[in-house]
Amino acid sequence: MLELYYGNAVRGRQRFSRPDVESRLMSRLAQGGGVRMFGLRRIGKSTLRNFAIEQLEAEGRSVAYIDGQGLHSLGDLLSRLFQSMPSKKSFSQRVAGALAAGPIRVAVEAIATGAEFDHAAIPAYWQLLSEAIRKSLKEDDAKSVLVIDEFTYIVSNMVNRGQAADVDRLLASMREWRDGGMTMLLTGSIGLTSLARRHGINLEHVNDLQPFDVPEMSEEQARAFIADATAGPPQGRWTQAHTDELIRQVGAFYPCFLVRGLLEVGPKTPPDPEKFEVIFEEHVRPDVHGEFLRQFDRRFDEYRELPDGERETIILPALMAILDSKAPCPHDEIPCPAPFTQVRLGVVLDMLVEDGFVRFTQKIDGTRFWKPASSLAKIWWSGKRWA
Repeated sequence: MLELYYGNAVRGRQRFSRPDVESRLMSRLAQGGGVRMFGLRRIGKSTLRNFAIEQLEAEGRSVAYIDGQGLHSLGDLLSRLFQSMPSKKSFSQRVAGALAAGPIRVAVEAIATGAEFDHAAIPAYWQLLSEAIRKSLKEDDAKSVLVIDEFTYIVSNMVNRGQAADVDRLLASMREWRDGGMTMLLTGSIGLTSLARRHGINLEHVNDLQPFDVPEMSEEQARAFIADATAGPPQGRWTQAHTDELIRQVGAFYPCFLVRGLLEVGPKTPPDPEKFEVIFEEHVRPDVHGEFLRQFDRRFDEYRELPDGERETIILPALMAILDSKAPCPHDEIPCPAPFTQVRLGVVLDMLVEDGFVRFTQKIDGTRFWKPASSLAKIWWSGKRWA
């Protein structure tokens, strides 16, 4: 039986297995340099990330996990990397051994022992240090995996401190490390594409990372989720009518919506289904739906900072074409007003995908069809919160 928990990432009996999404993520991680997974908060990214770490460790992979919140420099990241490597002593020793005697080797040896180090030496000698890390990775038999959660916080913090050049150094080096054999999983609740475009950061260094989205469950999966969560004693009080009404009221089939709805109505002693509407109106939607709608509001508001007035001139017309359409919108029906090009429109659409507004399917001839990324995006759009 599924144990209901509303909060952070879940594991074990609190996690509802989604084999289709889980297998797709593991396949992507096995195919090349890695995956970038950015999107709205509370859609299941962290739970999926934890699943991937468990699977990778079970395969004997050496997994280093870093939380990017609170990291503000190359030195901060390097220190956390050395601390999080499972074989941290041998890894840092290999890196130090690949460096000639000098300030950067002294800094690396200090970091490895947890001592104070010269932060100024890190960017000054970064290229030498990055190459030493790449060489050390080639000697790693465990095929290291680097998982960085809230990666965009690192980028944002560094940019806000005037370290945009160091961001470029970091992204270029991380690509070299992937070429050296390190697999990466970068996740975050802030879109990397939007952040980079607002601050003029070149994202060519992450183009080898495959984008990955966490979709809503289907209605069939949502019903299986509810059945699993209501299967225990006292049996018989939760009926098919309860499930039907919960499905009608929940609004979106992300696990957190189902969990919050079930906890509010009480799966062991649920009220009559006709009372669900008031419960959701008063106790579920103002909180859960409100949080998601505010996320869309913030993302759309941040688009004001994009160049050439893109929010009004190209983003809003694209959203109108996709979100107002009753059927999937063919790509050639999305307006691309002068002086914008199809290349620029493509970048904008990639950003809207990453930020949870839209998604697409692609036919064998390459034609793309666009639609809302989720029920939440449709709810946000229908509320005219963008006006």
